[in-house]
Amino acid sequence: MTEREAFIALNQVTGLGAITVKRLIEAFGSAVAIFEVREADLPRIQGIGAGRAQSFRRELDRVCADGELARAHKLGVQLLTWADEAYPPLLKMIADPPLVLYLTGKAEALAGPCVALVGTRHPSVYGCEMAHKLAFQLAGAGYVVVSGLALGVDTQAHLGALQAGGRTVGVVGGALDCLYPKENEELARKMARQGGAVMCEYPFRRQPDRQTFPMRNRIVSGLSKGVVVIEAPQSSGTLITVGQALDQGRAVMAMPGRADSPVSAGCHQLIRNGARLVTSADEVIEELQELIPTTTVRPVIRLAAPEEHAPEPPATAEERKLLASLGSEPVQVDELIRESGLPAGMVNALLVGLQIRRRVKLLPGGMVKKS
Repeated sequence: MTEREAFIALNQVTGLGAITVKRLIEAFGSAVAIFEVREADLPRIQGIGAGRAQSFRRELDRVCADGELARAHKLGVQLLTWADEAYPPLLKMIADPPLVLYLTGKAEALAGPCVALVGTRHPSVYGCEMAHKLAFQLAGAGYVVVSGLALGVDTQAHLGALQAGGRTVGVVGGALDCLYPKENEELARKMARQGGAVMCEYPFRRQPDRQTFPMRNRIVSGLSKGVVVIEAPQSSGTLITVGQALDQGRAVMAMPGRADSPVSAGCHQLIRNGARLVTSADEVIEELQELIPTTTVRPVIRLAAPEEHAPEPPATAEERKLLASLGSEPVQVDELIRESGLPAGMVNALLVGLQIRRRVKLLPGGMVKKS
């Protein structure tokens, strides 16, 4: 077994994520060595413990890379692991990079420079037009447009980039042989043919579900220098991508909409909390331009310039309620929702705003704590 084959096999172990794999490699020396570890040695690894050691050992005995490699060859899918030079370096720098990327199209597209355009699945006519226009301009300027291949803003972003003759990358929330939504199958093929890519982190036959979509958002932001939110209600899942981008140190930008538009309420909240307001590709490029020429990634989210001494907006009653429930030790977001009594969508939106203002820190595994 090679290191590459070991990563492909490890990616099939239920409940074994990148952070735990990093700890296992640190403890035992390599991905291949993990398969030789005795069950008695697993409980000392943080994230496994005595309760999961037996099930992990059984899974390690079960999984194999051969089936995935054979199916990938049959379907024309490329597999990129941590052991491969083509694995995108910017994505590899995040806290929990995917062990394996399943990809159709050109892996070179992942090297960027990439910018993510995200938003609601139910945009207004204005949102569709702006997503298409912004993607067209950015792709024409040489940027790779990254999005989630969902209906709505994502679809318009991919279409805009293609119309400009540029490259675009779609990160999907299920296996490539279970592509969702079905309406975008032809779009996905066109993206791959035009020098872009469609990708995921899931083994073949994995159907998308409510867990896989939030997980894919960290890849959308992890590939990119910055994230632009086109339209998003305050309860939108798009704000999960914003939270991931902030964790990864990426630039966060938002496009304003009508003052009375519910689908722009999340964007307006982000802008109030310090995200860069953008209305054109030129403004996006201005935010990102200092990041492009260097190999050292120094991503930023632009808050008020020090010389402006802009006062931090006061916490709302709901934000104060959340902060009062937090301490220095991490708690589950679900627990915070129950304790606060606030709707889940509102809590997620409030946490993103508090994170932008450095009041809280969102952690892997759905955890949050005070900064």
